[in-house]
Amino acid sequence: MTEDILISVKGFHTLENTEDDQEIEVFSAGKYYFKNGKHYILYEEQAEDSAEIIKSRITLKDGCLEVRKTGPVHSQMTFEQDRKNMSWYNTPFGDLMAGIRVTDMHVTEDENLLAIQVKYQLEVNYEHIADSKIEIRVMAKDSGLFRLD
Repeated sequence: MTEDILISVKGFHTLENTEDDQEIEVFSAGKYYFKNGKHYILYEEQAEDSAEIIKSRITLKDGCLEVRKTGPVHSQMTFEQDRKNMSWYNTPFGDLMAGIRVTDMHVTEDENLLAIQVKYQLEVNYEHIADSKIEIRVMAKDSGLFRLD
């Protein structure tokens, strides 16, 4: 994989006690590094309803996915198979305790693509609120793999 990448991060949430599903997708250019057996993906996104920038770093190693965000939103979420991880999710509207229990994780990688798919249960302040899924596609910028579905 080259250093210059395009990234798509898509999140799906099926909220508890409702028939509404939520889907959010972010596209960005970024940087990719592989060092000491870890994949590092760095990118920026614009905060909702603001011109402020959120800096994001995704780290992947041995079935452990970590997503860190800094800026107007600050969080560090860790996804590991069959393990519940708790972390603070700081927003301009207040702090939340987020619990993440991964139920399924798949990673596919080749020369021009790193694809990560994680299904998990999401808790906020110790209460289950959604069954969720995150799909991350990291593509070499010049690979021609980028597409809008």
